[in-house]
Amino acid sequence: MYNAMLAIHSWTRWVVLVAAVAALVNAARSLGAPDSDAKLPGRLYDTLFMASMDLQLLFGLLLYFGLSPFTKEAMSNIGSVMSTSQLRFWSIEHPFGMLVAIVFVRVGRITSGNAATPASARKKRLVWFALALLVVLVSIPWPGLPNGRPLFRLGE
Repeated sequence: MYNAMLAIHSWTRWVVLVAAVAALVNAARSLGAPDSDAKLPGRLYDTLFMASMDLQLLFGLLLYFGLSPFTKEAMSNIGSVMSTSQLRFWSIEHPFGMLVAIVFVRVGRITSGNAATPASARKKRLVWFALALLVVLVSIPWPGLPNGRPLFRLGE
């Protein structure tokens, strides 16, 4: 079960990244749109980005609290977490970074929805979604990094 969920979580990262880029491109593209637009164009991209992040969070929580041997070990010996880089990454750094990214996406959606003008809303989306994507990119265990994982996991 662990390997299957890990493969799903790994592949869903690509959905998140594509949705993030689409939401960012849409926010940047619509910066030049006239302010007379009452409704922001491309909200579907925002929704897809947010929904893919939520789905990824669900898979991550299943791994974190139920299936991952790293977090099981970390929870059984809390004292060793900070002194072991692999345990620290999987039990603190990776989940914390991803939670921050999810908060950034939510803040971007809420602040753009409450913005006074469409231009202001577009800028807020662009800034918050860019910050979210940056945090996601930093928090992903890319191959070649100390805690790296394969780009395309097929299960084991």
